[in-house]
Formats: sequence, C-alpha cells, structure tokens
Amino acid sequence: MNSPAYKSWINKEEKYFEQLTEVNVKRLHHTLNLPGKPPTLKEPVFPLALLILGEPAVGPYELGEDGHPARGGFMPPVPLKRRMFAGGDYEFFQPINVGDNVYINWKIKDIRSKTGKSGELVFVDVLKQFEVNQQVCATEKRHIVYTDSKPKTGQSDRNESLGEWEEIINTNAIQLFRYSALTFNGHRIHYDRKYATEIEGYPGLVVHGPLLATMLSLFAERQTGRKLYKFSFRGKRPVFDLNSFTLTGSFLEKDSAEFRVLDHFSQLSMKAEAEFI
Repeated sequence: MNSPAYKSWINKEEKYFEQLTEVNVKRLHHTLNLPGKPPTLKEPVFPLALLILGEPAVGPYELGEDGHPARGGFMPPVPLKRRMFAGGDYEFFQPINVGDNVYINWKIKDIRSKTGKSGELVFVDVLKQFEVNQQVCATEKRHIVYTDSKPKTGQSDRNESLGEWEEIINTNAIQLFRYSALTFNGHRIHYDRKYATEIEGYPGLVVHGPLLATMLSLFAERQTGRKLYKFSFRGKRPVFDLNSFTLTGSFLEKDSAEFRVLDHFSQLSMKAEAEFI
C-alpha cells in the first residue's frame, strides 16, 4: 500500500548534468577487468556504464551513518536501518558515447510500505532518464528497499542448477572500493568491513547489486553476441567478497534470455532478464 507518511516525496525530482569522461570510462574498464582497450572519445560504452553517471554528490556532513546522503532530503526519512538497491529495469534506445554531455533526471514515482514475516519494509521506486542532445538514450526504474530484518546469509535447502552458460567470478575489496568510488556510492557495507560486519550484521563486504547487474549484462552480451535492448534484475540475497560466485544463463526465446548470480552455496543471489536487438 502507498505510505501516507511519505506522500510529499512522490514526484520529487532532482536533475544532474555530467560528462561521460574518457578517464572515468577507462577506470571503469579496468575496475571490471574487461579485455581489450577501453573506448575512447566518441566511441560507445556498454549499456550499464550509465550507472557511473548522475549519482547524488553531497558534503560529508550531509551523510547518514550508512554513508548515503542523509534521509529526508531527496529520499524520504525512512527510519529502518538497512537500505538495499533491490532491483532495476532498463531500456536502451541509443548508445551513450565517451565525451557525451548527459542530463540525468531523477523522479520518485512511488513509495510503498508493507509488513511481512521479516517485519516492516518500505519500497521506493525512482525513475531516471538519461538524455544527450535532448534525446532520451536510456531509462532506469530503480527499486530501493528499507528494512530492519537480518541479512539473508544462511544456506537453504534449495540449490540452483546451472544454465547453458556459466562463468565463475572472484572479487575483492579493491574492486568493490573502486566501483564505489566510480559511482560515488558512500554506502559503507561495500568498503568498511567493520561497519558491514558489526553494525549491519553481514559476514563480509557486500558486492554492490549494480556491480553484479553490470557483470550479468556484460556476460549476456558476451555469451549471446547480441546487443541489449532491455535488461532487468532483482536481488534475492547478498554476495560477499569472501567467496567466488557464478554467473549463469540460458535463452528463453530467440530474442530474450534469463541470467542468474549464484553464490558459493549455489543459492540464487540475483535474477535478471534480457531482451536483445
């Protein structure tokens, strides 16, 4: 149900202007350990490179304890402790190129609260549009969830089977720190091990949901040889820097496929779907 306590935040907007610089594209390329040379000026970037653009920038005294901008500004003042990037839905209309000047518009579309087995949850849906030369190049529907529930870290009875493609991934604190820096994401669960383990109750550093989604999107294009038109993902349980994890996927139909991230217990950590041009 819609949350009346946060009604005044619905339709709130913020606008950003940012250049997709060659140096940041190069840094992203090496953070992800991608093969070959990074794109240079006027060359297109891969679709989810847009995640390094248009993130809020505030001073250190405007941050909450978790490292995000303090709630009550653009985002509503939800009192629940833990914030998660729970999912995203993307459409790509035309490539963004290195050097482009990009206008990014944020708009809160909906805020909902519910009570489940794990307690109260508050969902915030944000629409982001990325424009170059007054043309919308891509959209993102971002799904944020707030909760006081304990992290899902235990092993369940259900293990996932692999799809027709698979790739084992190892990450580390350096990669997570670099990705946090590139996306200007101050959330301490990704680089502050003491905060992640002692305050939020995780066993290690949490791999960013958008980083996992980026890896899946690149995996999708690599395995299929196709260009993405739509991509959506939903986080199911966190993945940590302590163990390897697996990317896997299979075609659904000729122009679509599903992809998953499986943790080291073969538990489902993320599910995604892709549609191709």
